Amino acid sequence: MRSGLFSAEGLAKEPPSGFEKITEGTAAVLFPPANIKSSSGTQREGGPTERHGGEHEASHDWRHHRNKDSNNGEDDDGQAVFYNPAQVVNRDLSVCALACFSHLRRDEPRRKGGTRNGITILEALSATGLRAIRYYKEISGVRFIIANDLDADAVECIRRNCEFNGVPCIQPTLAANFPPDGVRVDEVTGTIEAGGAVIPNLDDANDLMFRLATNPTVYAGCRLCVVTSDTTKHTSTSVNGSGEGIRLEETRPLLQQELMDVVDLDPYGSASPFLDAAMRCIKEGGLLLVTSTDSAILCGNYPDTCHAKYNTIPSKNAACHEMAVRILLAALERVANKQRKYIVPLLSLHIDFYVRCFVRVYTQPAEVKLSPCKLGYMLQCSHCPAYWVRPMAVARMRSKKRVRKENMMPSNDLPKNFCGNDNNNGNNNGIDNNKTSGMEKDVLEGNSDAFGRECFPAAPMRQGNPKITAFNLQHMPSCVDTRCCKVCGAFLTLSGPIYAAPTQCVSFLSQLLHEVEQRGAAKQITAGARVSGLVRLAMEELPDTPLFYQIPDIASFVRVRCPPTPLFVGALGRMGYRCSQVHCAPSGIKTDCPPEVLVRVMLQWKKLQEEASNGVVKDSYEWEKAPASASSVPATTAVKGAQEANSRGRGVSAHVSLLEPLADADFSYDRQFDFRGGVTGVAKFIPNAPNWGPKRRHQGAMHADDGNDDV
Repeated sequence: MRSGLFSAEGLAKEPPSGFEKITEGTAAVLFPPANIKSSSGTQREGGPTERHGGEHEASHDWRHHRNKDSNNGEDDDGQAVFYNPAQVVNRDLSVCALACFSHLRRDEPRRKGGTRNGITILEALSATGLRAIRYYKEISGVRFIIANDLDADAVECIRRNCEFNGVPCIQPTLAANFPPDGVRVDEVTGTIEAGGAVIPNLDDANDLMFRLATNPTVYAGCRLCVVTSDTTKHTSTSVNGSGEGIRLEETRPLLQQELMDVVDLDPYGSASPFLDAAMRCIKEGGLLLVTSTDSAILCGNYPDTCHAKYNTIPSKNAACHEMAVRILLAALERVANKQRKYIVPLLSLHIDFYVRCFVRVYTQPAEVKLSPCKLGYMLQCSHCPAYWVRPMAVARMRSKKRVRKENMMPSNDLPKNFCGNDNNNGNNNGIDNNKTSGMEKDVLEGNSDAFGRECFPAAPMRQGNPKITAFNLQHMPSCVDTRCCKVCGAFLTLSGPIYAAPTQCVSFLSQLLHEVEQRGAAKQITAGARVSGLVRLAMEELPDTPLFYQIPDIASFVRVRCPPTPLFVGALGRMGYRCSQVHCAPSGIKTDCPPEVLVRVMLQWKKLQEEASNGVVKDSYEWEKAPASASSVPATTAVKGAQEANSRGRGVSAHVSLLEPLADADFSYDRQFDFRGGVTGVAKFIPNAPNWGPKRRHQGAMHADDGNDDV
């Protein structure tokens, strides 16, 4: 059976006696029931060895491989192999993304990694094999899938589930990883007509990926294998000529010297131990799918652990979920740079309790040198929601090119909506030289228009031969000079570095959305509505505004009832600022509006609410007693007032805004600023089912406890 046939084999089958069947998409996986001892010492009845009937033993000989101790490492929830139904969104999204990538790979030129011979996929941590089976049955153009796991029970489960679903399984030989004549491809269309299989493999994930990345020219004509030996003395076969030798029992070939088109990492916990090996074994332009479920670490609860695993100090703030995504991307970028590679994010999401990133990997040393321009540091106020993101380094054009570009585009002719970023491109490959020059002005002068927008500068093109220099403190926000926030006067904290370049590729997401809607209409994916909403939100996010604000947090700082989101967004939109939703927070907004303007708009909302509630205009307000706007009062005056307040015993919690209301803010309703699904007709935030969430770590055979020990 070739890939991409959406075969329903396995869905209608009855599970063997003693096994439980779970269906997802077009795949069905079998689980042996738990046989865990309770606290009283009794066992749950119906273990797999107890329920094997005679009529099934002849037809399902794979069950004989389980021994009496095979259930010692089972989970408390009754699973012999780890499976989490909450990851159905992850699996549906991955299937659709790989389907788009398969078509993209077939249409690309060969120099960019394009191929018409089908793609190869490595699932380094496969567990039940459900994901690998779905990849094979639901994605066309797949040649071979390596379903690897360190647990022998999991590898047995993969073989069992492949057999139950009618998916062919093969094993590598001493001559090759994949059968050379196992696939027949149409040379005109590039579609696979026959062949392909899943390869269940028992191995350590890092060891496997490092072997796959082995240079085949080092040991030309030689391959690695595992030899199982028996030291029993015998005289029939002699190795040293003395009549005594070692009898070779079994020779098992190892997967090796084979770069993969797709590498999927979905570990329990952090993915950082697997990133280096994954970067080595992926082909040029290949797709790397990475999941990290250690959200508590990435979101700032354990900064020391986050620095140890990802080399970044996180900040625990309202945008911590998006910051978790950018921390993982920064780690991927740094690991890739060590091997003269760089990443291009296609889709980066924080879903429920985990981070999922889809990135393409390319090799280009000249592009690697520009990576510091994609990373940035975050300045976060210790009291109010204000923050600023600044690049780790800036790019300056060479002298001759800079003069020529300034002659072509004077600074006073820059368009007012110019922010130095191409909003229609998810990466830096489509940014022209004019925008690169504007980016430099944006960094050096603060902003490039009269609105004072907060936009992260776009990374330059390597064709312009830019010079990378360190970011100077004089180019930081004015609050850095005084070490205090210009919104409330509190001190600032520094965190990072994070990946501050665009994290979504709009062109890829448009194809992905079409694929998701098409499969959802055909009932080929389970969580079609949820996946569609996530992709839509990712498409609509502003590409050049790292992180986001929570409107309730701004209202809480100002001490006013939170305004309706359409009214607040409309007030910002009429002032010329851009706003969008964010995929990981229903109440969050991405905007290029500076934080001081956001607070002033919220102060105006508070003023209007107080006027409406009292019926009269008050003679004075708290913000009128404070210093005037930070934009019109020197920063030293604002800081002096804040320090005097602190000297009178006022802690950080007693800080008040140093700004005054923005009288020009218009809070009238306009449909174009309303993101709600009831208005747009598209539901984006779909609630989860009950009891939805992470599961405990699967122990596996390596961590099996003695059956008589009390926990």
